[in-house]
Formats: sequence, structure tokens, C-alpha cells
Amino acid sequence: VTIDYVHHNCTAVCSNNIQGMEELVKYIYSQGHRKIAYIHGQDGLYVTRDRLASFYRTVDKLGLVIPDEYIRTADYLETKGAAKQTKELLNLQNAPTCIIYPDDTSLIGGRNVIVGEGLRIPDDISIAGYDGSRMSQLLYPKITTIEQDTDGIGKEAAIRLIQSIENPKTTLVEQIVIEGTLLEGQSVGQLKI
Repeated sequence: VTIDYVHHNCTAVCSNNIQGMEELVKYIYSQGHRKIAYIHGQDGLYVTRDRLASFYRTVDKLGLVIPDEYIRTADYLETKGAAKQTKELLNLQNAPTCIIYPDDTSLIGGRNVIVGEGLRIPDDISIAGYDGSRMSQLLYPKITTIEQDTDGIGKEAAIRLIQSIENPKTTLVEQIVIEGTLLEGQSVGQLKI
């Protein structure tokens, strides 16, 4: 049994990354943002593929054209890459009004650059994370993020693992998707359209 990783011989318990990213982008759009950048995690990972495809699908449905320079890569749970990408995004001639980060931990790297540049969140630039870590809700302003149901994911993975141990002959390889929740926070400001 795997968590947030799909392997052909294992049951996978995953967060609904497609729905989560769609909700996040639609919320940012509803706040008036049209120049949305996305710093995503490592290429080739299941989570990244789903979130990135959902990002592109959602902005396409909303009629937005996102410049290629707005799409960046930084490792999950690592602040340095997110900081570097944030600095480059802020220095663009046509800078984004909102940056989505691969996760709430990476977001801290970007947040530090933004604050270091003397910019205010969300007055000067908006930011959003992913995961809904407890820490994201302790920062000021509270981070707009998708809260993954880590308890639900863990419980479901444990149930599936126990079933496969106790009843190996009847165990099927499945993919179980657990829904997340949008936490609106305060880090995405309202823009006048």
C-alpha cells in the first residue's frame, strides 16, 4: 500500500490532487487574479502530474492564458528552490499577482523573499500553498491552501494494508482518493477586476 504514489502492483491511497488544484485556482480567480504563477514540485512524480494537469485544465476553462515563464519547478518540502523561483517571478517585467507553491513548507522560502523585498502579503502579492499544514495556519497572514485529510489517508492506508495481510487472496489493487478542503486563509487578496 502506498500513499500519494501510484505503482502498478500496489493499492494507492491518494489525496484528490486534481480537485484540490481546481478549487484552489478557481478561488484565486474569484478573488480577481488573472496573472497566476505556479511553482510545482519535481517533474515526473504522480502528484506533480495530476496537480499540473489540473492547473492547466482549470485555467483553460477559465479562459486564462498563462505565460510559460509563470510555470516553475522547485522540490517539494524545500525552501531554497521556491525562494529562487519566487525571486525570478518577482523580477519579471509582467510579474504575477499570485504565486501557488508546491506545498506549505516550500511556500516559506517564497514568503521570505517577498517579505525581504519589502512587499506585503496579500496587499502587494498573493500567495497560496498546498497541504494545509498546521504551520500554514499559524503564519500571518494565514495561508490560503488545500488541506489534505492526512488522518483519513493514513487510516485508509492502514485498513487496506491490514486487509491485504489478513486476506491476501481476495486483495485487489485499487486506487483510493481522499478529498481535501480549501482553507481560504488571508494570503490571497481581492483584486479589482
